[in-house]
Amino acid sequence: MHDPRFAQPLYAYRTPGYPFLIALCDAKPLVVRCVQALLDTSTVLAIYLLAHRWMSGGWSVAAAFLVAVNPYQIYFSGLILSETLFTAMLCWAMVLMVRRRYSFGGLLLALSILVRPSALLMPPIVVGVASLLNSEIPTPYVALRTLYVALVACVLVVIALLPWAARNKQVLGRWTWTTTNGGITLYDGLNPNATGASDQQFVSHMPGVSGAGEIERDRLFHQQAMDWALHNPIRVMQLAIVKIFRTWSPFPLSADFGRPLYRWIGGLWAVPFDMLVILGLCCGRLPWPVKVFLLLPAIYLTAVHAVSVGSLRYRLPAEGPMALLAAAGIQSIVKKMSPTSA
Repeated sequence: MHDPRFAQPLYAYRTPGYPFLIALCDAKPLVVRCVQALLDTSTVLAIYLLAHRWMSGGWSVAAAFLVAVNPYQIYFSGLILSETLFTAMLCWAMVLMVRRRYSFGGLLLALSILVRPSALLMPPIVVGVASLLNSEIPTPYVALRTLYVALVACVLVVIALLPWAARNKQVLGRWTWTTTNGGITLYDGLNPNATGASDQQFVSHMPGVSGAGEIERDRLFHQQAMDWALHNPIRVMQLAIVKIFRTWSPFPLSADFGRPLYRWIGGLWAVPFDMLVILGLCCGRLPWPVKVFLLLPAIYLTAVHAVSVGSLRYRLPAEGPMALLAAAGIQSIVKKMSPTSA
């Protein structure tokens, strides 16, 4: 790809997962949007099947309905961004794992790293928790099996990324398993002028950037970010709070999507949805291990973006599983209002 900020071609600045989808659609935006509409619809089905594992048919439909009418997921499915594809892959992987198809679910999550590199550690974590979730009685054997499936997930990650890393070794001379964008992304979130949002204007005036190669530039930014973080731990913690708020803000914060109409629609959806999720966590009838499993993507993505940068779009993949908790919250309200109807 060509980036006007650098006077050189870039070969591993983005992972190939989402560009592959674009290529399959002949790089036509209308075709991409139609395909993403289908992917988003498949996520609704995935959430229904996931909910059906622990809820009756009516409440499974309620969870799926909350995904179907989520204005953020509808809106982003029309943008040329990777959120819709990654969300579908995550939700279907969770469906496979609760049905004990750990290898298929782990492989799908491993492939999702080629869409969203920040998901690098997600496969072993989610697969391991799913294995525990499917074990009714804790025993030493269960612990060994959990460790085994987590290790298998790590192997699947290596298998999924190996062709890409080998290609990068041939082109760039170094085994690059994700991207050469990681250092810039890290520095974007950890630098003297960081605000919690993404602002990469520093690229144009930072010494040593323009003359460096793709690999060297990545290392330079990574080292600068780590050095600054080690010398400013309090500021790092302050920024982490800001980034978490930005990620989970009920209203769009960016200039592009922060128009009053969008803010009202987003707030009128997100505030009740989040309250229902909290109610489902506190009072819902789902077992606590299930609640933890459904919150796992949200916990993971929050931790990742508390380090890099915060944005509403980064939480979207977690809202599918969270819809089950929101449905459990509605169920608890119905139960209190009419005990016989729940």
